[in-house]
Amino acid sequence: MGWNDVSFHGYDQILTPNIDLLAYSGVVFERYYSHCICTPARSALLTGKFAHVTGMQGLPILGIEDRGLPLTEKVLPQYFKELGYATHLVGKWHVGQSRTKFLPTSRGFDNHFGHRGGFIDYYEYELQENVPLLINCLLVILSHDESKPLFLMVSHNAPHSANNGALLQAPPDEVRAMRHIENPERKIFAASVKKLDDSVGDIVQTLLKKGILHNTIIAFISDNGAMTSGLHLNYGSNWPLRGIKMSPYEGGVRVNGLVWSQKLTNVNNHAWGGYMHVVDWLPTLLRAAGSEPPHNIDGIDLWNEIVHNKTSKRAEFFEIDDYNGYASIVSGDFKLVTGYVNPQYSTYQGGDLRGIIGPKPSYLKSLEKSKMYSVLHKVDMQFNIKHVELRNKLQIDCKVRNDSQDGTLCNSDKNKICLFNIKEDPCEMQDLAENYPDVVQKMLDRLKIELNRTIPRKTPVSDPRASPLLHNFAWDVWADNIS
Repeated sequence: MGWNDVSFHGYDQILTPNIDLLAYSGVVFERYYSHCICTPARSALLTGKFAHVTGMQGLPILGIEDRGLPLTEKVLPQYFKELGYATHLVGKWHVGQSRTKFLPTSRGFDNHFGHRGGFIDYYEYELQENVPLLINCLLVILSHDESKPLFLMVSHNAPHSANNGALLQAPPDEVRAMRHIENPERKIFAASVKKLDDSVGDIVQTLLKKGILHNTIIAFISDNGAMTSGLHLNYGSNWPLRGIKMSPYEGGVRVNGLVWSQKLTNVNNHAWGGYMHVVDWLPTLLRAAGSEPPHNIDGIDLWNEIVHNKTSKRAEFFEIDDYNGYASIVSGDFKLVTGYVNPQYSTYQGGDLRGIIGPKPSYLKSLEKSKMYSVLHKVDMQFNIKHVELRNKLQIDCKVRNDSQDGTLCNSDKNKICLFNIKEDPCEMQDLAENYPDVVQKMLDRLKIELNRTIPRKTPVSDPRASPLLHNFAWDVWADNIS
């Protein structure tokens, strides 16, 4: 789900009213970053450590691999379980499935309902399509024993692509409702996002029905940028940011993020401009829950900074992929990219997907008809129409064009280093490496230190023993008895 796939960033093509109202009545992150691929991002979220530190960087885990998040790592649900929380995972896991010890129920979750790998077909596997997943999520909330606090992680499959041959899937009636969208594939993607947004409204409404919304913190994040083209494309868009999923450019790593709570009603600014990285969630949520965060992680506790709109303590972060051969560092206003980055993933994509034909739906009416709007009314958090002006602040306009693949951009490779000021040039159009040689050297020196922490990413090994033919035609645990 890309930067241009939510309407709170100022675009009216795909409307996400429930998510938007969480943003307008909570705190939306202007500069929230993640890793550029799914397994690394989820590993970082769970451990509070950069993916390269745990060996989980690079290409995502495949079902045929005997690999998982190292068992030496303590993960987010284990911390919350120690605090007395009931812990549940609904949806995607994707950090290990070959052995029982890699599964979520062996890593701190009381139960898991969903899929263990990277994606699924939305219809053929009926127990794992969107609607049963959502229903199960709502049942988890409604049946929760209120004598314990609840940690619920919902990892939607939407809007990830499905299997080759039917990459884009959504209910036909929802697709027809997107007739204002010019591109036919983008219509299906938009319908998938619509169902995702609907589920957000259903979850918040169910929390209210259960009577626990008043003491709940909700975080909504994308795990990486959209895959606009290439392998497993889904016609999502990071426009106007440069790059897509699987690249260290902004389109791959600068993603959607927000936090909501009724206790945040006193915030003066609903947009927070500080840096936050996916590794920061573990210590930040633990602090919000009243616990002391661990110190042996890369994540930084930012709860106080978010709540009180203070300067972020996060000053640097990394995207290191020794398997594909690139590395980047963000330090202050600057980003440095070195090594080979696939040019196919490094361009400006999604501009041609913005087309609208005929009248588009009313944005304000979509907000008023949403379940989140009703929830806010019931908890006396009346929506102020002035908050919609936040969209103007969040919108990025770099005046980029789709023909920027003309050789004028800096493309990092083994003989070329690129330096950008991502505060002034968020679309990474102007290479400043020659202008600031001292900055380049300083960042290279810092990156070298971080590279020494990397656990090398091993080449994926396809093991025929993982074949579903050997396991009742299902992707299941298969390596428990292999030494």
